[in-house]
Formats: sequence, structure tokens, C-alpha cells
Amino acid sequence: MGEIILKNINKTFGNTKVLEDLNLKINDGEFAVLVGASGCGKTTLLRIIAGIGPATSGELFIDGEEVSDLAPGKRNIAMVFQNYAIYPNMTVKGNIEFGLKNNHVPKAERERLIAEVAESVGLTEYLKRKPNALSGGQRQRVALARAMVKNPKVFLMDEPLSNLDAKLRVAMRSELIELHNKLKTTFVYVTHDQVEAMSMADTIILMNKGVIQQQASPEVIYDDPNNVFTAQFIGTPSMNILPLKNGSFVGYRPEKVGLTPEETEAFYKVRGRIITREMLGSETLYKVQIISGEHQNETVMVKSLDSGFQEGQDAWVQVALKHLYFFDGKEQRIREADRAEDYGACVRCLKGEEA
Repeated sequence: MGEIILKNINKTFGNTKVLEDLNLKINDGEFAVLVGASGCGKTTLLRIIAGIGPATSGELFIDGEEVSDLAPGKRNIAMVFQNYAIYPNMTVKGNIEFGLKNNHVPKAERERLIAEVAESVGLTEYLKRKPNALSGGQRQRVALARAMVKNPKVFLMDEPLSNLDAKLRVAMRSELIELHNKLKTTFVYVTHDQVEAMSMADTIILMNKGVIQQQASPEVIYDDPNNVFTAQFIGTPSMNILPLKNGSFVGYRPEKVGLTPEETEAFYKVRGRIITREMLGSETLYKVQIISGEHQNETVMVKSLDSGFQEGQDAWVQVALKHLYFFDGKEQRIREADRAEDYGACVRCLKGEEA
């Protein structure tokens, strides 16, 4: 079992608070991705779980055991770093075997474990090679194999794909998903890349300035964001957010916009002018300046299957009510289900019925 629970975790460096009263639960067997911009506290949190950067205060439980004061080597975890941290003077086999030797695992058992792990990550034919004779992806597999051979309860991964080129990152993402499905072990993965988070995670934990903004599945965090930060961090291009006269905000995803030459019956509709046009293959990305109504001179992004609009052309930007998101003055989500009065006020404000 690899359930992780953090209670009231605080971390300070000098007078700087990095994490404050943070509470988090990661379920056994989950692929949890900590995501956020640089400096948000995600790596600090990972190091606390690993035991290589202990919390200033708070409690950490792994598999029901309080491990805050337990040495990293006794936590039954394995960590994979951004720079692989493999020994250049050892062969692939030597790197995988190193921890087993230190733990006095008998030779016959070592050979069996190395063979199994090497086969599972596709390294069997490379066991006699040294790291400088391997590609970046193969070196990353060595780091994974060295972690796997410990049979840990938890895998911790700190931006393990960031040093790979774009094509290889895509391939390795798929391999990590397959590996997780095979091992059924808890993965805690740190990245600043929202695409990695969306494509790999069972659960995304989005952080900003040491605070968890939202913890949810990729589908929920994209379709039902709790606040403006989440709405704009997740999604490319980010959600369009525009102010309303009552001090709240309205938002809509670029792909939910209907871009049409003529006005329709959509709930939200404004005239716009195409500023830029980017052909992306099956979709076209437009930057549109609004030229009518309350949001005149604001710019929004539109992702459309229609590639027929040209720069300088006027068109209608139109969104159905069900695709609109409302946020209050503190940038927190206003949902009709739990804030019906505030939601109704935003709808009326957008229709111009009240300020």
C-alpha cells in the first residue's frame, strides 16, 4: 500500500514561508501529478515526502505510518530525478544493481530482479553498456529501472522528462503511463508542464505560491475549475477571462466559441475583428479584438475548425450560456448549484439587465 497523507505541513526557508498548513491525501496506486509554475512549492513538497527536505512542522504518513522523522532510506520510496543521477562509470547493470548490493541482497536474487526489471523497461540488450553510450530516453529508463528494482511503495519523480527533446518526451509519457498501469504503485510526479499533467495524471494537484488551488481528475480540473488561476493555468490557449460591471468575471474556453460571419441566437455574442490567424492543422487559432459592447477593445482567443476567416475580417464571437464560467471579485468560482443568487446576478449583468 502506498497511501500518502500530509497534515498541516509547513515549510520555511529563513523568513520565507514556502508551504503553510498544507493538507493533502494521495490514494494508494494513484498517479498524482503536482503541477504549477516555478517556485510554487511542488518540488519542496516532493522532497518532504522523500525525506530529503523535511517539513518545518506537520505530519507525514505513508501507508498509515507516521514517517516525518524516518530517514529517506527507510521510507520504502524510490525517487527519479530530472538529471537521472546515474553513475557514468558503471554499466547499466551496475547502476541497477548498486542499491541491491548495498542492501546485501544475495547474488542469485539480484540477477533475477535485474533481469525482470530490465525486460520490463526494454533494457535487456543494453545491460553491459555504460550511460554515455545510451540515448537520453535510455538513460531515463536506467533511472526508472534502478528505482523499480527496490519494489517501493511509492515512486517520486521530479520533472524526469524535462531534459528530453519534445518527440521523446511524448514517447516517454506513454511509457510511464504503461509502467504505472503495470506496477499499480503510487506515483507522485512533479512537472511545470500542464500537458504532461493532463495526459498522465489520475489526479492533478495544482499549486500556486505554496497553496493547493485544486485537486481533481484532469477532466474535472479542466471542465470545472475552482478559480481563475486554475481556469487559466490549465488549457492551451488559456481560458478567456473578462471583467463584468458588478465586479465579477466571465470566462470561456477558446474552443467553445462559435466564430460566425452572421449573428446567431447564442446567449453571449459580440462583434470582433480577427487580429492574427494561426493554422494548426485540423484547427485554426484566432486572436480576436472585441469591437462592440462592454468588452470593446479586449482581445480573446478562439480555436475553431473553420479556417476560412482572415486577418482584418469582422466576425461574431458567440458562446452558449452552458459554456460560460463566472468568478467573483476574489477570482473564486461562482457555480449555479451552490451560489444561485450570485450566479443569477452575473447572468443578468452580462445581458445588460443590471450592473
